Amino acid sequence: MISNFQAAIDSGEFLLTCELAPPKGVDYTDLVNNALAVKGLLHAINITDGQGANMRMCSIVASYIMQREAGVEAICQLVCRDRNRIGLQSDILGANALGLKNFLALSGDKAAGGDNPNSKDVFDLNTDDLLTLFDKFHQGLDLNYNKLNSPISTTCIGVAAHPGLDDLKAQASKMKARAESSGVSFFQTQIVYDIDQLKRFMDSIADIKQPVLIGVTPLKGVKMACFMNEKVFGVQVPSSLIERLEKAQHPHQEGIKIALEIIEQVKQLGGRGV
Repeated sequence: MISNFQAAIDSGEFLLTCELAPPKGVDYTDLVNNALAVKGLLHAINITDGQGANMRMCSIVASYIMQREAGVEAICQLVCRDRNRIGLQSDILGANALGLKNFLALSGDKAAGGDNPNSKDVFDLNTDDLLTLFDKFHQGLDLNYNKLNSPISTTCIGVAAHPGLDDLKAQASKMKARAESSGVSFFQTQIVYDIDQLKRFMDSIADIKQPVLIGVTPLKGVKMACFMNEKVFGVQVPSSLIERLEKAQHPHQEGIKIALEIIEQVKQLGGRGV
């Protein structure tokens, strides 16, 4: 049985997701309340996996809790940074047994930039290896071709894309290969603020059949815009937007207005979701 998110992909709907982080602790009240606040407004919620290399509740448990308590379908993020191939395989089997069907396969931020900087990065597998792993599990095999007692149920797998890369043509070729050979169902991008950059990216992926969800994050003010430019790979906030925030009486509201304008541009350019 396919997930509701996969069904929305297949139907050609304009896809809407948001992102929530698991709690840093065992109290998941805020996670559930935030999910309930947007229930009915979107197709699924991304649950991050140690985002920014910061330790939080594991994404699998948080995804399961959110689905159970809020009734909103999760996209469970899985990063290669923290687990070797044994751990990743075990976690995916457990996640699927709990009813999780949507996953976003990611490399993961390096541990040195997080709240446990002395941690060792694992990276036993990369993102493409993780996609291979899902394919093997659907065949009833593990990564070393040992038989499982049953294959995993149908899953909907996504990977990341980056509109800010210099070589967009090479990225589009890689995206197409992943979709055709690894069964990737959707792509999610890094945040975009520059409309010209967005247009170049959309032109580069014209041949990609799978939906590409464009990353949109409202700017709270000039400080956040400068942080994005200085600290976040592949993200560029144009000076014109920074000037708008500087002049705005209520920068946060102006940031939301800018985000809505970007979403409208995504639709006009034929985008499939945000």
